[in-house]
Amino acid sequence: MSEPLRIKIKNQFTPVHLISHIVLLGVGLVLLYPLIFMVLAGFFSKTEFTSTVLGVFPIPKAPTLANYKALVMGSIDTAVTVYFRNSIIRTAYNTFWALITSFLAGYVFARLKFKGKETLFLIMLATQMIPTTLAIIPTYLEYARFPFAGGNRIFTGGTGILNTWWIYLIGGPAINIMGTFLVKQSLEKVPIELDEAARMDGAGTFRLIFQILFPLQLPIMAFIAITTALGTWNDFITPFFYTSSDSLQTLPAAITKLSSVGASPGAVINYPLIITLSLGVTLPALLIFFFFQKYIVQGLASTGIKG
Repeated sequence: MSEPLRIKIKNQFTPVHLISHIVLLGVGLVLLYPLIFMVLAGFFSKTEFTSTVLGVFPIPKAPTLANYKALVMGSIDTAVTVYFRNSIIRTAYNTFWALITSFLAGYVFARLKFKGKETLFLIMLATQMIPTTLAIIPTYLEYARFPFAGGNRIFTGGTGILNTWWIYLIGGPAINIMGTFLVKQSLEKVPIELDEAARMDGAGTFRLIFQILFPLQLPIMAFIAITTALGTWNDFITPFFYTSSDSLQTLPAAITKLSSVGASPGAVINYPLIITLSLGVTLPALLIFFFFQKYIVQGLASTGIKG
């Protein structure tokens, strides 16, 4: 063994490095413990879970895969396949429109010149300061009084588009304000001479936007796609407040439905199934963040700060 290699190995196994690794291992175990508990709890039956004194790492005496089968394949009682389908469709739909609207709105604010542009942009940014909970009731009334839908004639009576797929189709693809801000900041760093050169070569507006400028914003687009997908997948408010039909619920709403069983006298809540469904909600988000976190960093770093 060469002397430089021996010195390198010696430096890596100092008491400070050993203590650091032990501390990091302990912190990592603490952070992963809820996930480990959820995985183990999923092997319990409802009866055994409620009658067992759980330890730090619960191990069932009679393991069952029923909860995981319900998560993957669904079941008659929980209709998990419907909830999964709705969550996937809604996530893909919102992500697609977030990319389109964010890029086009960002292009408008970064490249086009019109009166009141800065004021309009500031007003749009100011809406980000409104808490989501304050918008629930106005949004509900807006959906309930939607004209010519659900028995409404002109904003009166009826149910509007409540408890229909239009809640997801109309309410979902709103302009992603943070995405618009990031695209605007990034496009302003691209020289305007690039646009002029492309137009001199015969490129129209559509080709300039989608073949020249859009590829330059791929890190930003990846960031918008990831954050929108995570937000939509974990969204609980929209299906809970604006829909009631089982065929419209998403996976987070399914957990609430199962939890409400305990309101009936003598009913036993199926905690193992609830925990397993929660695992089904958590894992996709964790995997997306784990594999695509570098795009989140690149997306934010590529925008820069204009002062």
